[in-house]
Amino acid sequence: MMEDLYASRSPFTDGPCTLHWEDMSPVNKRFPHVRFADELFVIDRDRVTCTGGTAPLDLMLNLVSLRLGQAQAAQVSEQFIVERIRGSSDYQHIPVDARVGFTRAELVEVVRLMEANIEEPLSLDELARLVHLSQRHLQRMFKMFLSVSPTHYYLTLRLRRARDLLRNTDASIARVTSICGFHSPCHFSKAYRAQFGHAPSAERRLSA
Repeated sequence: MMEDLYASRSPFTDGPCTLHWEDMSPVNKRFPHVRFADELFVIDRDRVTCTGGTAPLDLMLNLVSLRLGQAQAAQVSEQFIVERIRGSSDYQHIPVDARVGFTRAELVEVVRLMEANIEEPLSLDELARLVHLSQRHLQRMFKMFLSVSPTHYYLTLRLRRARDLLRNTDASIARVTSICGFHSPCHFSKAYRAQFGHAPSAERRLSA
């Protein structure tokens, strides 16, 4: 069935789709022209794809909202005891070793160091020193396997953590700013808007 869905000449080759992260690497190797997204689900014109777990429920509630409105979707979500309907902008967590393979031990270790040091971010020099690599080699690894610089990847981790806190806790924006390693509210707000298209103050209204 997987081969039928992702045939090399399938309509998915010209648009994004998604699937569970455990299947992403082998399927991507077999069908390199398919563009996979990290989102929980993707609605691309008349094509709908989804990851595993509870993501199909979020997809269903979003389809209800698109057709019948947010109020109706909220009523349905209450029946399923869903506190927050996740949207297409929410990402599934994909372990870095699943992204790049277990043989890239240094890269996996750097990302784990980043994830463990959100409130007090490590410098690029510290990260390189802790895994016994040069900064240049570290930069090259991130570009090759993750298509971004280490600095950008680290910033994205911190901003996603901030979004989770804003959506799922009552922590103030000032507290979230501090927890996620930003020393300037202005810098935090600017980076957040660049990443998600709106200010941190708008996040709770959008996800309510």
